[in-house]
Amino acid sequence: MTTDRSQPAQPDEAHPLARQLVELSALTGGLAHEIRNPLSTLKVNLQLLDEDWAKLETSDLPDPREAQDVARRSRRRIASLVQETRRLERILADFLQFVGKRELRLADVDLNTLVTEMADFYAPQAQAHGIALDLQLAAHALPCRADSHVLKQALLNLLINAQQAMPEGGRITLATARDDTGQVRIDVADTGPGIDPAEQADVFRAYYSTKKGGTGLGLAMARRIAHEHGGDITLTSTPGQGARFAIRLPGLAGEGR
Repeated sequence: MTTDRSQPAQPDEAHPLARQLVELSALTGGLAHEIRNPLSTLKVNLQLLDEDWAKLETSDLPDPREAQDVARRSRRRIASLVQETRRLERILADFLQFVGKRELRLADVDLNTLVTEMADFYAPQAQAHGIALDLQLAAHALPCRADSHVLKQALLNLLINAQQAMPEGGRITLATARDDTGQVRIDVADTGPGIDPAEQADVFRAYYSTKKGGTGLGLAMARRIAHEHGGDITLTSTPGQGARFAIRLPGLAGEGR
């Protein structure tokens, strides 16, 4: 019996370890892509600073106006260095939060209360971006087991995602409900441009983003948090008609609908 060694062995993605390796590869590749641009900006600005300061060092009596120009350019470039350094810090902080092991502090939580608190927290930011915030709560309490702090982070990620989809302002609807299966649900709907069907399968993938300014981990983190709570998150969207994200969690029995 002979073995064909002409092709390298491919990982069986159905195997849990293989899936983890594929996800790790995608995650590290995404991180490398995210830090490449700020590093490039840092390098260019440092090179330009070096050139400007070298001119001053080689001149015995530099022209005062030229020295002032160099100082102004240097301040702008240093400001850019600080901005890109902070961007790198945010990228790395989000990455560490995403890959870190988290132990949930579960307690009985009413989703109506949690969503109301989150709406109060987010309202000033919504107003600053020209966004109307509409709250639609279920008539009855929606108890579930959750880490309220962590679940609020997932909800905030969805709110920020909706905000970024509407740079000119719009409306975000926050709603709670219990579905026919007994699960409790938080909906975050926006009036943005919607998401193309071809992209909808990718939006929860780490570092996937079509918007500027984000790290591409917000929706991936929201989905991970939902999964950690034994639930899931889904997307419904039609181009031109906004998007609706729904976090579904196991509800506690014995409550009204």
